[in-house]
Amino acid sequence: METKEMLKELGRKTMFDISDEEMPALVEEYEIFMNHVKLLEQIDTTDVDIMAYPYEIESTFLREDQVTNTKDVSEILVNAPSVQDHQIKMPKVVG
Repeated sequence: METKEMLKELGRKTMFDISDEEMPALVEEYEIFMNHVKLLEQIDTTDVDIMAYPYEIESTFLREDQVTNTKDVSEILVNAPSVQDHQIKMPKVVG
């Protein structure tokens, strides 16, 4: 299947109307993307472990939590338009 036809079909399936004026730019972007994919496929990953995240995460650098700049709940609730049981009362949004 030709690239234009494939992109038109994909656009139709995803409810995007791709005009004839937009098609050349879309084809060019698609070809650039596919060239990047081909380059990535050339990378030898034989001895590379599968990772869920691309960087090793060390959490030892995090600081200890320290309570700072606190206010009393009643002081904050003064600004709320409606309060019930020490909580801001909101209108129901889910049926």
